[in-house]
Amino acid sequence: MKVRYFLPLIFLGLLWACAPKALYLLDVTEPVIPPDSPQRPWIMIGSRKWGSSKLFQKFCLKGEFRKILKEARLPEEKQRELFEAACGPERSTAAFVRAYYSLDDEARINLREKLENHGYILNEFPC
Repeated sequence: MKVRYFLPLIFLGLLWACAPKALYLLDVTEPVIPPDSPQRPWIMIGSRKWGSSKLFQKFCLKGEFRKILKEARLPEEKQRELFEAACGPERSTAAFVRAYYSLDDEARINLREKLENHGYILNEFPC
């Protein structure tokens, strides 16, 4: 009888545990590098600690992500929000996840396709 009171709590716990917490960007043009290398060919978008500084420079500082966002033809406000969350001075993985999932399905698919056209794979890790 008491179990039915705990089922909603368990369900909410699973939802929270399965919520995406980061999006990883893999550069498929880079050679395979051992996972413990500091220059692995991926970044956790928006993170200041996880991933390749070389890829961050290419993706953010050299403007490749801005070009990709323009090609995706997202509204200016969404482009700015995504870029700031991924590459801005206040960047964070949580901000990027929120910005990315605020896009409708079609816009997310379009953005992933544009990333792939530039040699990137955006890995979402659903449960």
